[in-house]
Amino acid sequence: MKSTLYLLTLATSLFFSSIAQAEDSRTWTSIRGSTVDASLGRLDGDSVILVTKDRKEIKLAVTDLSLADRQYLVENVSAPEAILSAGELSMPEKDLKFDSKTCKKLDEKFKLSVEDSEGMFDQMETEHFLIAYAGDVRPNVVAEIAERLWHGMAFYHMNFRRDWGDKRRVIFCVEDRETYAALGKWYQDELAKEAVNADGQKRVQEFASTWDRVGGTSIQLPDELCEEKKFHTGATVFNMNQDREFKKVFTPFPTHVIAGHLLNQQMGGVGSVGGKGYFTVVTGHAFYKEIKLAGETETHLLDVGGTAGDEISSKAGFDDGSAWARILKSEVKRGKVKPNLLEILAVEAETLNPAKLVLVYSFANYLQSNSKRVSAFARMIRRVESNNTIPEPEELAKIYDFDSVEKMEADWIEYIKSKEFK
Repeated sequence: MKSTLYLLTLATSLFFSSIAQAEDSRTWTSIRGSTVDASLGRLDGDSVILVTKDRKEIKLAVTDLSLADRQYLVENVSAPEAILSAGELSMPEKDLKFDSKTCKKLDEKFKLSVEDSEGMFDQMETEHFLIAYAGDVRPNVVAEIAERLWHGMAFYHMNFRRDWGDKRRVIFCVEDRETYAALGKWYQDELAKEAVNADGQKRVQEFASTWDRVGGTSIQLPDELCEEKKFHTGATVFNMNQDREFKKVFTPFPTHVIAGHLLNQQMGGVGSVGGKGYFTVVTGHAFYKEIKLAGETETHLLDVGGTAGDEISSKAGFDDGSAWARILKSEVKRGKVKPNLLEILAVEAETLNPAKLVLVYSFANYLQSNSKRVSAFARMIRRVESNNTIPEPEELAKIYDFDSVEKMEADWIEYIKSKEFK
């Protein structure tokens, strides 16, 4: 460990054949990432017919449509819910046919505010991200990881593409030490401007004490800059010293960080979402994507404590980052670790230990382990989007079609013990 942080064949074709031809045009996505702006036509067997603006018909297997598209069919034209779990569970991030030519280096430097006369960072632009980098880094690697993870979110979550809009999220990749220090000083000053109470001052202190130690974090960009450049407010920062060079897709650590930040953004941001379980959902998802896509984890979490925000500890899972599932399975079978759903939803950074962190990962893995559960996970995220709170355990169990928390917990435990969990 090196880095530090953070679609059943359709029930009937007659239903779809009766769909009006005047459906509004929208963006449809295939499993490989290709998109088309079209209206909904009809079903032809197990395929859906889309109609483009020039009246050209496009035929796609329903199982080749994204889960987000199938959610649209269920919610807007009363398609049978069975289509949500039809087909095999895919990994859209890996299936995407990524075109490296969409990564374009820009001539001008990135500026931290509209008033800056000079920028400190070189820039690479993709469809959904702006990579601002300084030093000996490979921005194209981070760009591809980000775009693949973006496709995964758009594939699974119906509102993700709409909510993202035409903005880009900025990702800072900084290897140059002076530039990294300058970025930290700039953001510390920005935080200080808003520190009108003790909580604000503590946040400034926590930021100052962890800036040099974090491998990945998030910051907020100025509203004026975001409005002018069409940036999302939240930005990702990678502290890329020699131990954190990202050489390939998918490198574990950046996969973890970006996956967590994208889910956090879709859920509304950590500042506006309340309720127990937020840490478990976001952190577990980040580890799930890291391990699922990279095959291992290299990520530690930092916990900041103390009255002055100056007591820092590192939280990690089991030492072997490629064997978490095997080790946890053994510990649960032997009774040394006892999964508890209520307790895992109450986990926070300061209460972590290796077993709890791996249980957080196992729960995220369970929540997205087959087509039916992925569909339920998407419903849960929609629930968070709408009211900015994590569902209570009883509601979460209902989302996953259990009539009690105890039954969902028992199913999770059996999953950990099974061959599925790996």
